[in-house]
Formats: sequence, C-alpha cells, structure tokens
Amino acid sequence: MSWEPMTQDDLAGYQQACGVNVVKTRGIWWIEPRPYFFRTLYPLQLIPPQEASYPLPHLIGGVLHLVPNHCTGNTSMKLFLYDELKSYAPEKLPAKQKWVIKKSAENFQARRILDLDEFVETAYPIYASFYDRTRYTYKKERTQREIFASWGKTLFDYPKIMILGAYHQGELAAVDISYQVEDLVIDDVFFASTESQSLRVTDFMVHTLRELATTSSARYLFRGFPCGKKSLDESKINRGCKIFRIPAHQKINPLALHLGRLFMNESYRKLMTITSASYLDGHPTCEWQGAAQSEASEEVR
Repeated sequence: MSWEPMTQDDLAGYQQACGVNVVKTRGIWWIEPRPYFFRTLYPLQLIPPQEASYPLPHLIGGVLHLVPNHCTGNTSMKLFLYDELKSYAPEKLPAKQKWVIKKSAENFQARRILDLDEFVETAYPIYASFYDRTRYTYKKERTQREIFASWGKTLFDYPKIMILGAYHQGELAAVDISYQVEDLVIDDVFFASTESQSLRVTDFMVHTLRELATTSSARYLFRGFPCGKKSLDESKINRGCKIFRIPAHQKINPLALHLGRLFMNESYRKLMTITSASYLDGHPTCEWQGAAQSEASEEVR
C-alpha cells in the first residue's frame, strides 16, 4: 500500500472537481483559498518574484509564495513537514511517543477504503459528528449526505488519492485522505469519531502515514500550514513534525489586509502565524534546503 505520484495538473483537476478555484498562469497553478487571495497549489513551488505572473484578481486581495534560495524574499512562510522519511522507525522515538504509538496500535488497524458505497455508508456519520464536535466551517455543506456522497464520488474518480481508514473492533473510526504530488506527500483531510480521540487515533494515523512514506518515492510529508490555533499547531510539533521556515514573497493589498483584520479574524490570524512572529517562535525551526526542488520548479515553468 503506497501512493502513486500525481502531477500538478492531476491535483488541479481534482481540486476543480471539488469546487475549489484554481488558476494556471505561465505554467504555474494557483489556488484561491479565500476570495482574491492566492498561493501556489503545490505547497513547495518556488518562484522568483521577478519572473512571476500572478492571477489578475490578486490585485484586490493578495498573493503569497515561496522563493528559490538564490532570491531574496520579503517575508518567510512556515510549513509543517516531516523530512528524512525513509529513516522513520518508532523504536527510535522518545519514550513517550513510542508508548503512545504502541497503545494506539493496540486499538486500531489501518486499511485502504476502495469502495465508494462503503465510504459513504461508513464515513458519513463520522464526518457529520466531526463537524458537530469541532464547529469547523470549511466545506460545511458536505455535512449533507448527498453532497458528501458527491464528494466521495469525486475522490474515487481520482484513484491515486489514498483514502485510509482506521478501524476499531472492526468499525470505521477515522478517515485520512492523502496523495503524493511529485516528491511531496500531502496529508489533506482527516476526520475521526469522538470516541476514537481518547484512544489516540490521530497518533495512530500519523504513525501509519509515516510508515507508508518510508517505502515511497517522496522526500517530504506535508502536514499543512499553521492554522493560528496554538493547541492544534503544537499538537503537530508534539508528534514530531518539524516547522520549516522558507523564504517567501507576499504582495497584499493594504486595504484588503486591514479589512481582513477587522472582519476575517480567523483568516488574518492564520496568515500572521504563517508569515510573522507568533507562539511558534518558541519552537525550533528548520532551514530549507530546497535546491533540488528549486530546479524542479523552474522546469515546470
């Protein structure tokens, strides 16, 4: 069980099928996570600012992307990444992490979900309960069963996407959705039942992904950008994920930034945590050694 690498075009097609706005300019795919704000679809895409061609609507909002080592950025971005994937071994972890993984593995088994009907029937109740518990707002419409089923069909239309289930006593307890794009495994979606939380299902799933990554062709496992919520971000650090600080370029309309601070506090807080001083500065950060990726990015253009 492993990932079959997707291209950036594959990823763009999947995101478009999910209703996400993505735009391609001069060979680079951009995603619009918030209206008029853009970042590169591929998280590790490196673009020299002087050569960049941005989507036109960014003039209203803004744009943010990484830059190659030989360029000077006007900011930096923090990303959560696991590196040195092939060297992962639970027995080498600190004693507490080792104990947590051992206990979680006693409670769960991992299996890839390969049938759409099974996914909809077993995963939908967990998805709905996850939203009730967390009050999460992104793609909340999927809490409607028919929309969830439609999203499930989209997932299964892209067989390179891995839908992994964690099972407790034969019953589905959590779902993780991930995929590999070039040499990066992207851990995209995770939701779990309330009951599974106390049994350390998140630790089990992260451990499973890291084990799978040891035999993959990937260099990195991406666990997302900081979200601006201290407890959630630090939970990733506690599971051994590293914070990488990478030179970046941002161009943001000052009025849009001001309005975001006033009326989109959660999005503004996330942006500031990614690019500015925050509670994460109390943790070690890793410097980016991205020469190989820089060359790959320039080839894409």
